[in-house]
Amino acid sequence: MKYKVRFLFYLLGVSVLCLKVCAVFAKAPDTPKIVFAAWHGDGPRDIYLMNPDGTEQVNITNHRADDVSPIWSPTGEHILFVSDRDGPRDLYLMDPDGANVRRVFAKSATRSGPTWGPDEKQIVYNHGPPGNSFIYIGTIDSKKEERVAIGGQPTWSPDGTQIVFRSGALNKPRRFSLLNVKTQRVKFFPFPKEPKWVRGPAWSPLGDKLAFSWYNRVEVRLEDFRLETIYIVNRDGTGLQQVIEEGKRATAPVWSPNGSELLYNAVDANTDLQIYKINLDTEVSVQLTAGPSWNYVGDWFDPAFALPVSPQPQLLTTTWGEVKKGN
Repeated sequence: MKYKVRFLFYLLGVSVLCLKVCAVFAKAPDTPKIVFAAWHGDGPRDIYLMNPDGTEQVNITNHRADDVSPIWSPTGEHILFVSDRDGPRDLYLMDPDGANVRRVFAKSATRSGPTWGPDEKQIVYNHGPPGNSFIYIGTIDSKKEERVAIGGQPTWSPDGTQIVFRSGALNKPRRFSLLNVKTQRVKFFPFPKEPKWVRGPAWSPLGDKLAFSWYNRVEVRLEDFRLETIYIVNRDGTGLQQVIEEGKRATAPVWSPNGSELLYNAVDANTDLQIYKINLDTEVSVQLTAGPSWNYVGDWFDPAFALPVSPQPQLLTTTWGEVKKGN
């Protein structure tokens, strides 16, 4: 009998070790990939991968739960996402092919809107129900989480020093605030004019600009929210630039890894939500997804622009060598 017990403990130990090893050796994509969520009208939302031109769309969750808000880890080895598969919406991790799904925190809670810190050891996210959420910083090993601000939609700067988030009371005009990660002091983002109803802030890859969507009207009328569109502003609040013309209700901007393009959501001719891509130099937009379905922007990974957090030879490219050569 005692040998059976030992054998069971052995199997359990091997299983735990396998999970850890699988997590460590998860392989990042060899080619650029966009991760996004999609709803086809006949069930919950799933998470998909596609090429940057919209081809090869593959469902990687295919689960009865509602899976949303996917975001790549800095090295591309993991995808962080939100799911209700175990009850309340909470944070989960998976490998790039959808395997090895596991909850980030052992104690379940309502968590959403995650983004990674640049060291791939910490994440920032919303904690609590919509309209009454706080911003928390947690470690990806689930050992620690801490409340740092009141607001939503937090996004970590590429240099790790600041977190931008949306602040403001429920049903009141919203603006962006900046959290100093080291001191945990909060200040308003320095807009060149008083902002109204801004959302979805996204740092550029170099951290020198923010893209966001903005309903730029003093009077708030629901029928005019189609005028919400995408803007870019410098980190110091200067250089405000409208990217997409009004009338398309463009939202949820995401930068390409090289900073030359933006993904965004907008409705198509059939009023389905689709993913578009705009080249910031040519100002040409292309539609990447099509209906009948609703597709939600997630995140864009390119191995050529992924500087490893830990030694990972498969991510080293001549790009970093060229950067060093030019310095």
